[in-house]
Amino acid sequence: MPRSVGTALPGVFISLEGCDGSGKSTQISRIARRLESAGLSPVITREPGGTAFGERIRQLLLDPESPDRSILSETLLYAAARCEFVSKIVKPALAQGRIVITERYVDSTWVYQGYAGGVPLSTIETINTIATGGLETDLTLVLDVCEPSVIGERLVSKRKDKIESRSEEYHQKVREGYRELAKRFPHRVACIDGGLDVDAVEATIWQEVVNILSKKGYDLTNGKQGRESL
Repeated sequence: MPRSVGTALPGVFISLEGCDGSGKSTQISRIARRLESAGLSPVITREPGGTAFGERIRQLLLDPESPDRSILSETLLYAAARCEFVSKIVKPALAQGRIVITERYVDSTWVYQGYAGGVPLSTIETINTIATGGLETDLTLVLDVCEPSVIGERLVSKRKDKIESRSEEYHQKVREGYRELAKRFPHRVACIDGGLDVDAVEATIWQEVVNILSKKGYDLTNGKQGRESL
């Protein structure tokens, strides 16, 4: 049923996923600017992080000098940060009718610690459900980069964090895991060719964002946010 003029629009939860160096940060910045130009004020955040507690855990998890840990311990640390992230950032913003865009969410754990790391996927799903209260994204966009050389070129100028420093075999499993993720959750996950020109990637992502916002009652066809007419 079309949404009546004056009816409050719902919050929308979008995540960008992909292997390290796939272009997530760049595309989030571009989509945020498009939404702002349309009169919207998205909440831009990241995982792990978003909260003071989450940022401390992020430092522990990603610092190349941090102590080694088991993959299950790593999973539980991500879940602890995620619990704070959802309760203090995501749910309040959605309750206010905001659009939330996060760089990484539960799917990163499903892929990095589960598919590539070896923690049973059933365990990952249980832990994620506990941490989030079952909150799913409305849309997950996976930036899929098929060529490892492209990733290498993008990461060459930065110091690799603890997870980026893992073996190429591990990161190949991550790439495979994201493709499996899209097959397993087609109702909310869309794969985008992250190896394309950055403008082409942006255009494809924007169309996916417009589609999900349209389903939620937003109208961006005229360049300004509005509600569906009667």
